[in-house]
This record gives sequence, C-alpha cells and structure tokens, in this order.
Amino acid sequence: MKTKSALEYRTWLFARYGSLSLISLVYLVDRSNTSLITRLAVIALLVLSVNVAVRIYQHCRTSPFALRFAVIMEMIGVVLLLLPTGGMDSPFKWYALNPLMVASELLSSLFAWSLLVSYIGIIGIIFYIFFNFAPENFPAFAAENTGLIAALVVTVVAMQMIGRMIGELEKANARTDETLEHIKSIYHIVETASQHEFMNIGQVIADCVVKLTKLNKAFFWFAQRAGETVPASRQTGWMSTEESLLFAYLEEHLEEWRRNDEPFYRNLDDFGDFLLMPVRMNTRFVGMIGVRLESVERAEASRWLAQQLILLQELSSIILERHELVITENRLMIINEQNRIADEMHDSVSQSLFGIVYAAHSLKQVWRQLTEEQLEEQIDLIKESATMVAKDLRKTIHSLSSKKSGGQNWLGTVRTHLNTLSRLNDVEIDLRVSGDDYGLPYPYQKALFRVISEATGNAIRHGKARLVRVDMSLRPELVKLSVTDNGSGFEVERLPKKENENGLGMHNMRYLTKSLGGDISISSHVGAGTKIELSIPVGVLEYK
Repeated sequence: MKTKSALEYRTWLFARYGSLSLISLVYLVDRSNTSLITRLAVIALLVLSVNVAVRIYQHCRTSPFALRFAVIMEMIGVVLLLLPTGGMDSPFKWYALNPLMVASELLSSLFAWSLLVSYIGIIGIIFYIFFNFAPENFPAFAAENTGLIAALVVTVVAMQMIGRMIGELEKANARTDETLEHIKSIYHIVETASQHEFMNIGQVIADCVVKLTKLNKAFFWFAQRAGETVPASRQTGWMSTEESLLFAYLEEHLEEWRRNDEPFYRNLDDFGDFLLMPVRMNTRFVGMIGVRLESVERAEASRWLAQQLILLQELSSIILERHELVITENRLMIINEQNRIADEMHDSVSQSLFGIVYAAHSLKQVWRQLTEEQLEEQIDLIKESATMVAKDLRKTIHSLSSKKSGGQNWLGTVRTHLNTLSRLNDVEIDLRVSGDDYGLPYPYQKALFRVISEATGNAIRHGKARLVRVDMSLRPELVKLSVTDNGSGFEVERLPKKENENGLGMHNMRYLTKSLGGDISISSHVGAGTKIELSIPVGVLEYK
C-alpha cells in the first residue's frame, strides 16, 4: 500500500507540475495588460498550491465526502483565477482538467459529469453577471471554446475508463492476495500436520479453519471407533466446559452425520448456527469439520464458506489417509524384515546349529570307540561349524545395524535434510556436532530432528536468513542444541502464548522439548537475528 501511494503521489505531482508549466509558459508570453510581476506572482502562488492540493487529495481519498469538498473547492479556485487573468482568454481555464481528473478517477461518474457541467455553467453565469455577457452570445461562446469543452469531456471519459481499469486491477490483486493466503494456509496445514504429533491433528485443522474463513469458532470432531485409537477432537474459540458439551452433542447425533456427504447448515442446541462438513476417507466416515456462523455469513458468504470447508475436508482426508498408509507401510517393512531375518536364520544359522547338535549327539554315542586323534578331529569339525554359525550371525547383525554396516544413521539423515534445505533456498547452513549419536534413544532423535527442521525452516522462511548455524552436543546424559541465524529477528515478547494462536512452530518446539523434560530459550531482536537454545537430559522420558 505504501508503494502504491508513493507512485500515485508522484504521478499526480508530475501531471500537475507538467500542466502548470505549460499553462504558465503560455501565460507569461501573453501580451495582456497584466504586468509581468503580477503574472510571476500568480504562477508562484500556483506552484505553492500544487503540493498542498495533492497532499489534501492523498489524505482525503478514503473519505468520499471530504474528497468531493476538496475537488469542489479547487474547481472554485480555478474559476476565481480566471477573473484576474483574462477570463475565457486566460490559459488557466485548462487547469480545470486537474480537479476533473481526480473526480473522474476517485469519485462517481455522476459527480464527475456534474462537476464538468457546473464548471461550464458557472463560467457562463459569472460572465453574464460581471462582464455583461448577453445570453444570445452563448452559442458563439461555446463554439469558441469547443476545444476546451471537448478536452474536458475526453478527460472525464478517459479518466473514468482508467479508474475502472484500476479498480478491476485492484480487485484482481485482492483476489490474488486472497489466493496466496489460501495457498499459504494449505501449506501451513500440510507442514504443521507433518510436524505435529498425529493425535493433535484436529487442533491444527481447527486453527487453520479459523484462519482461512476469518470466523471466530471452529472445530474438528473425530467419531470414536470401538477398539481403535483416534486423534483427539479439538476446537478453537470455546471454553473447555463448552467443548465437552459440544462434542457430546455431536456424538449423540453420529448416525445423522454419517448420512451427509455435502456441506450442510444446522442449528446446534445452545451453540448457534453452524456450517458442517463431513470428513470421509475412501473406506469410512472419520468425523466432521464445523464453523460457527455469525449473523451475516449464512446469507452473504455461504457458498464461499462451503468451498473452503470442502477444500479442508479433502485436505484432511489426504492427511489422514497418508498417515494410515505410513503406518501400514511401516508395519509391512517390519514384517518383511522379520521374514527376511527368519529366512536367513533358517537357511544358514538354523541348519548349521542343527548340524552341530546332531554331530554332538553322534559323538556322545561313539566317543569311547574313537581314538584320541579321531576324537580331536570330530571336535575340530564341530568347532569349525560353530565358527561358521558365529560368522553368519555377525553378517545378520551387520545388515541390521547402520553403525556396523556403514549405512546412513540419524545424524546422516539430519545432514542430508539440512544440505537439501541449503541447496533449495541458497542459504548457508553450518552443522557442527560433538559426541556420539548412536546411543541417543529414538524419541530424542525424532524430537531433535523436528526442532532442527522447524528452527531452520523458520529462519529461512520468516527471518530471511542467509546463514544458519546448528550446534549439537550429544552426551550420554545430556543433549544440547543451538540454532542461530542472521535473519531479520522479531520481538520475543509478542510471541503467542497459546497454541490456538499463530506461531504453531514455536509452540511445537516448546512442546517437544518440555515433553522430554528439557528446557528451551528463544532470544531475538529485530534486525539482529534469532538464537534458539535447548537442553534435554537423556533418560527422563524412560523414567516417566
């Protein structure tokens, strides 16, 4: 908005100073009886008034009444300026184009045409009163000033067309901004859903419903399923006591909700009017997204709200199905790996052990009949078989252990992620690690990866940082992490304190750290970058 206002201000100044320069030049070379000093004084006064007039228009553009008054006053000033500068022979009669341009661009067509007709009519009345201008001479007067009248008419028509084009452009820009906001909200849902614990996905969706629809209250309710753990139903905008009543009411009418496939309106007892959208996966009914309507939404914006809820329902279904696919894929991977290990153990280790047991049993039966050399030979064979079994076991262990097989471990995954982030955003990310990550339990690895991903992502997306430094100290009893960037920074005091406000990333980092018994500190200043530090004692989670 500031850029647009500055450009518009410069354009108006250029138009006014340009027209004033041409008109003043004509006025200076005019051979009328007016003295040169008087003409110079008039021009100097007009030069001073140009900047003032433009500033007044800029200040009044949001108030139609004030803008109309300012235009009328300038037009009156132009008419009065004609009296001492030559009447209709004065070149300043063309200066009326400027207020007409403003009226045609910023005000209604009716007002612009009324101003044009009034300007011509007032000139005629003034000449009739002060210059004894006969009415029968008006046709000749109009014919002599055909050029002026035509220029005024063309100016009004042209500026109205330009004004309409600018209005359409502003609407298109507004629609583009709205679309971008929607895309950002969708990206936020997907990104946050991938970073939050799945059981809290309802809160993520509910918060994004409020953000996307600009309403105050929304919920994501999950239908309970016997024998299964489902994500928690969440809401934004209600008190905790109201939440329990709301979800209990929804649970009572479960069968009614199952029968709906499209958005529908419903008045929920004691809660008001709602627009509800069932959420379905390919195989079953999952739950429902709802938003509480204000007094005017149902009449004026129902179609738009329904489209938003349909979009969020489809997105929620994709997220839920993706989560189930990930769980199924993980289970299949475990089963396949178990089968592979079982096959290897059966084909090699099991057979070899059976051979050792059988050889030992046979030796027990006949060892008294063997010579000392034969007995040693049989024992050596059993020993060699046992050694082969041990080698097979080590091979299996090597294939399962990334540390022993040389495959990518957790720290390698972190390095790969940061390298990809660095290349995609052309940002330098410096990772420094001390200590051994192999002894770090999986919950700590998962939480640290999420914090690193969130902190570096925020530094790049929001802080516009060009350098991010990640320092990790991995000790058996304590983990320390520090993420520092040279971005734009922010005011820490203005961070939201609640999860249902913006800033889910910061809340997520705090939540992950606290859930492991750790401490986190965030320090930042506008223009001075941000530093996030956390320390987590290893073993607290297992103790809990």
